[in-house]
Amino acid sequence: MNTEQKNAFSVPAAILLGAIIIALAIIWAVHPSAATSPTTAAQNVANPALPTVDPSKINTVNEPFIGNPNAPVTIAYWYDYQCPFCKQDEEQTEGNVIPQIITNYVNAGKVKLIFKDFPFLGADSETLAIAARAVWDVAPSQFYNWHKAIFDAQGQEGSGWASQSEIMSVTTAVLGAADAAKVSSLMASNTTTYQNEIAADKTEGNSFGVNATPSMIIGKQLVIGAEPYASIQTAIETALGK
Repeated sequence: MNTEQKNAFSVPAAILLGAIIIALAIIWAVHPSAATSPTTAAQNVANPALPTVDPSKINTVNEPFIGNPNAPVTIAYWYDYQCPFCKQDEEQTEGNVIPQIITNYVNAGKVKLIFKDFPFLGADSETLAIAARAVWDVAPSQFYNWHKAIFDAQGQEGSGWASQSEIMSVTTAVLGAADAAKVSSLMASNTTTYQNEIAADKTEGNSFGVNATPSMIIGKQLVIGAEPYASIQTAIETALGK
């Protein structure tokens, strides 16, 4: 092929390459999520075309919960007591998600909030989940107060902050010495039972697509990760049929 023929082919090729680059740039600008990680929680809430879950399959047997047992909407909430993003959702001065759900929906009888274990950040997470199960068995009416107090006391992940003595200190402050002693006893005697229940929560979460904390199923909608309250509220209002 002579030089003129090569030039004749190179010009259209250059034009074609340029057009491809421009097209890719436009696609990237309009749909940046096409090349990023899997669907985020915000996208889940905003896009009803994404897969939903069957809330009737959520296990409610012997699971800690607050609210009206017959509330029109159920929220299943997976968390780890060492997860900093879970604490953010729990604190009024930070994410303020859980407190607002309780104030606006649980206390109004519209939402039943089920607490699901998803400990994955080490031995302390497992110990705290076991303690939570024992608290639910000893003093279910105080479960959320204890749950919140543990998040208030949260230390640096993996630092050993959740020692048995620290857990018992928080438990005594919330439940009193007599019930705290019962919790300590159950943690020792019912360890295997609690571990099985905790593992079942994690397996259940995985079956719905939960792979991070915090995560929620709100009605039929799966929400993964820490999301602003506005997004959570949208999902709740959708589940309520509004």
